[in-house]
Amino acid sequence: MYCACTSPQVQLVSASPGKIVCELKVDEEHTNQGGTMHGGFTAYLVDTVSTVALMYTERGVPGVSVDMNITYMNAAKIGESVLITAQILKQGRTLAFATVDLVNKDTGKLIAQGRHTKHLGS
Repeated sequence: MYCACTSPQVQLVSASPGKIVCELKVDEEHTNQGGTMHGGFTAYLVDTVSTVALMYTERGVPGVSVDMNITYMNAAKIGESVLITAQILKQGRTLAFATVDLVNKDTGKLIAQGRHTKHLGS
């Protein structure tokens, strides 16, 4: 099973209301010139997987991004598997807040952590 909103390489591992876990094997197309996962691709994953988690809540609306930040802590290299866990921290009337952790599946090292705020409308 795949996370339909992301890419064919991102596989859905588990889903519960407001929480999604996906897995990605880093391929050459995901990397920068240094051979590690590109920061822009990491931001794409934070954006997309957190939106899927938001869609898998009672309201089921994707919202519109109003703020997103990513802290990069370790590199992910070609061939490594990355677990992407998105969790909705709070969903109010007009805003939703999510966190996304990207972790090396084998070592458990945190690769990046993102926070995403979305406007849900009124």
